[in-house]
Amino acid sequence: MPFYRHSFGALAAALFSLTASAQKTEFGAIAGPQYTTANYFLHGKEMATTGKVGLHAGVVAKIPFEGRLFFSPSLTYSLKGFSVALTDTSSNPGIDAVANDLRLHTAELAPLFTIYMGKTKDRGAYVQFGPSLDLNLKGNEKVTVKSGNVVDRDMKFGGQGYSRLTPSVIVRFGVESAKGLFFNAHFQQGIGSLNNNDFGPAIRHRIVGVSVGKIFYRK
Repeated sequence: MPFYRHSFGALAAALFSLTASAQKTEFGAIAGPQYTTANYFLHGKEMATTGKVGLHAGVVAKIPFEGRLFFSPSLTYSLKGFSVALTDTSSNPGIDAVANDLRLHTAELAPLFTIYMGKTKDRGAYVQFGPSLDLNLKGNEKVTVKSGNVVDRDMKFGGQGYSRLTPSVIVRFGVESAKGLFFNAHFQQGIGSLNNNDFGPAIRHRIVGVSVGKIFYRK
């Protein structure tokens, strides 16, 4: 964990240091609810999943590039989760598992780009897009086994467990006022698997959510 934490922290610090040194950089806060589920494939077959309500909250920056194009990185806490019904077996979460219920606490770094589409070049309707990287801080899983018993345990991250880092892509559609208030709706699709076990499932997050926020020091 320390290696991943330090690497993620160094990446976030470097990104926001460059952001802070750029001219006309603005900072703000963002938060909102989200509905999280996953594409879950085991041995080539898709397992049925049920999503959970989560949330996200953190800080954002806004840096002008050229014209209507802005660089808009964010660093947020994100609560994710889902449950899955298993019709096949694997070593993760276990060969006798028939269902699993997961909750995951992550730090999410998203270096996004913003294009404004209204009459003004720096506010109004916009689209945001780009990659995202989750540092999976802590997780819990409740594994139902064939006997009907439920094993409640912490998620194990590493070579034979779950991935500590999971990448995804994000698209947001929103609107921003002249005073810096903004609202957006987003869709997020995982492109890297939450599972790190060679013989386990491919698990990719799918998330929809809404956000409200404020760019600081705008009147």
